[in-house]
Amino acid sequence: MLRLPIDALEPGMVLAKPVIDPRGSVLLRQGVTLTPDYIEKIRQRGFASIFISDGDTDDVVVEDMLSDDTRRATQSALARLYDFLRHTTADFNTAPTETVVAGLKDSNITNALQNHGGFEKLESRVTVILDELAGVDTLAGIGQIRSHSDVILGHSIDTTVVALMIGKRLHLPPIDLRRLGIGTLLHDIGKIFVDSKVLSSSVDDAQVLTQAVYLRLREHPRFGYELLRGHNPDAVIANHIALEHHERQDGRGYPRRLYGTNTIERPRFDRQNIQLLAEIAAIADVYDTLSTERPGQPALTPTQVIKTIRQLRGTFLNAEIVDIFLKLVPILPTGISVVVRTGRYVGYRGVVVHANKKHPERPLIRLLYNPSHDRIVPIEIDLARDKTTTVEAILHQ
Repeated sequence: MLRLPIDALEPGMVLAKPVIDPRGSVLLRQGVTLTPDYIEKIRQRGFASIFISDGDTDDVVVEDMLSDDTRRATQSALARLYDFLRHTTADFNTAPTETVVAGLKDSNITNALQNHGGFEKLESRVTVILDELAGVDTLAGIGQIRSHSDVILGHSIDTTVVALMIGKRLHLPPIDLRRLGIGTLLHDIGKIFVDSKVLSSSVDDAQVLTQAVYLRLREHPRFGYELLRGHNPDAVIANHIALEHHERQDGRGYPRRLYGTNTIERPRFDRQNIQLLAEIAAIADVYDTLSTERPGQPALTPTQVIKTIRQLRGTFLNAEIVDIFLKLVPILPTGISVVVRTGRYVGYRGVVVHANKKHPERPLIRLLYNPSHDRIVPIEIDLARDKTTTVEAILHQ
């Protein structure tokens, strides 16, 4: 399969993966032949790219870390919970910050939160996700395809998967993995109090947002924490993931300007610094944000993502956890598009057929286009054997 930008789609191409809307519903199923109407539908829904079947790449399988059923069921459960919370808090949705916080402590609200079964359904989804990740030891490495309107739900699921992979590598006990899973799934729940139009634009940029909107956006960890605490005040660790996932090691994060220790080992109940599970969620949050196409922000290649996270190591993100995390990230994963930089085929473009775990920069590749972007008879090169050829990941063909 190949990942192609919307502008490169043509009628007659066949979908290699289903197109899923933000609520987990299937818009177009795998195997559907694209028509002009389907292509326009995908464009209008805000998808920047999709996977298509190609006769020369049908054996290239880009594996999702979750099954389609698990992803759709989790996204649907998350969407229903968001709907309930928006309805329950509608009276003070646009109220000042302190009014929102006070409102979330109202007994009518807390009773509604405590009696709603949506939270428990998500906890059961975390169990399913953990079961599916049991035999996985590296990240898939290619950002999920999401529409521009899906800036919370799909992101929350993929951030959770990455966080749990880090937690597994840190050998967290099962109870902490479950806390990490539910806390990360709901880490952005406070964004229900932020205008959806803001979330669908280039978020987190004070230069393009008004000061009031920017400050409102920065309150979403606090709002999320109060929502989760209203549901279950005893889930202290999971609730604090929502509260602390934007704190920084250098104390310049928000909302409380906590400091980190840049270590993994620390006192179990350290109230002076960012808690460990929130630091894991922060790294996963940044990784998914950088790896996935978002409104006003193109995805980065794996090499660019790794470089950026290394730059954030120690100031923004916990240094020791970053070092562990980077061992999970593939440089040239199966299915990613590449361009040849040195060797006989400089300028040719193709796709990684099989990643090489022992030598991440030397996968098996298949060239599909010449430097003029004309389609060619495929040329397969095993970079583990051909030492003269080097390639670089690109976003699309």
